[in-house]
Amino acid sequence: MLKTTLALIFAATTAFAAPPERLEITVPGGPGSGLDQAARGIEEALRSEGIVRNVQVVNVPGGGGMVALSQFITTKDGDPNVALVQGAGTVFFPLTNATPVSLADVRPLARLAGEYEVIAVRADSEITSLEDLMARFKADPGSIAWGGGSPGSTENIFFARLGKIAGMEPRQVNFIPHPNTGEVVVSALNGQVSVVGGGMQDFLPQVEGGKMRILAVAAPERLEGIDAPTLRELGYDIVFANWRGISVHKSLSDEDVAPMREMIETMVKSDRWHEMLAERGWLDFYLPEAEYQQFIADEESAAKEILTELGITQ
Repeated sequence: MLKTTLALIFAATTAFAAPPERLEITVPGGPGSGLDQAARGIEEALRSEGIVRNVQVVNVPGGGGMVALSQFITTKDGDPNVALVQGAGTVFFPLTNATPVSLADVRPLARLAGEYEVIAVRADSEITSLEDLMARFKADPGSIAWGGGSPGSTENIFFARLGKIAGMEPRQVNFIPHPNTGEVVVSALNGQVSVVGGGMQDFLPQVEGGKMRILAVAAPERLEGIDAPTLRELGYDIVFANWRGISVHKSLSDEDVAPMREMIETMVKSDRWHEMLAERGWLDFYLPEAEYQQFIADEESAAKEILTELGITQ
C-alpha cells in the first residue's frame, strides 16, 4: 500500500513541470502585424498572471515569415526558452513560394486563438446578400473582383474554395491581391473591389461606422454580435478561419518541452487570457500539441489541393 501511494505521488510530481523562468518569442513579421499582436497578447497574459515575468518579443519581418522561421531553425537549436508564433499564412506561403523551410522544420506545440473569415462589402454596394453575390459571380465571373491578401493567402484560398463549392472553377475567381489588411479595406471603400475577405476585426470599425456590411461568416454557427448568416446556412459547407499558434524548436525532447507546455496550458486557462480574447474579438481555438499538428497537416493538404487547381503551387 505504501509503495503504491509513493508511486502515485512520484508520478504526479514528475508529470508537472514548472513554466520556464524566461521566454523569448520570435514573430515572423513587423510590429503591429497579426502575429505580433498574438505574441504581445501572450506576453501580456503571462506577465499579468505571473506565469512568466521575463518575456521578450523579437520581430523578424521578411519573406512571408520565412526569414524568421529560417533564423529560428538555425539559431535556436536546443534552447527550451524560445518559441515562434505562426498562423495560417505560415502554412500557405511555403506552398506557393517553394521555400526551403516550413512548419515541418519546427515542433508545433499549440493552437491558441483566431477568427473565422467573413465576407464583406461596402455599405452602399449593389450586392445585397451572399445569394446575390454568388448569382452575379455565376452569371459573369469576371464582373466580381474579390479582394484579399497576397496570392496564395488565406482569402485567396477561401474564395477559391467558395467558388469551387458553388460549381465554378477556382481560377474563375477574379482575385485582387493586396499587401496588407489596410489596403484591402481601402479598396473596398473606394469600390476598387466588389467584395473582400478577412477576420471580423479587420472590418469592425467600418461595420460599426456604417461604411461596410457583412454578407456571411465562415463559422460553424452564427457568431454572437454579428448579424450575418453562416455559409453553411446558405448551402456552402465551408468553415474557414485565420488562426494563431506557437511552436518550439524541433531539436527539443519531450522533457525539454514540458515547461513550455505547462506554461501554455496554464495561460489558456487564465482569467487574463480569456479577458483578452473578449477584448480583441479573438475566439478560443486552443488545441494541444498532437491535435494541433494534425490540424496543420489537414490545413496543408486542403490548401495544396486548391492551390494546385489555381495553378500557383510551387
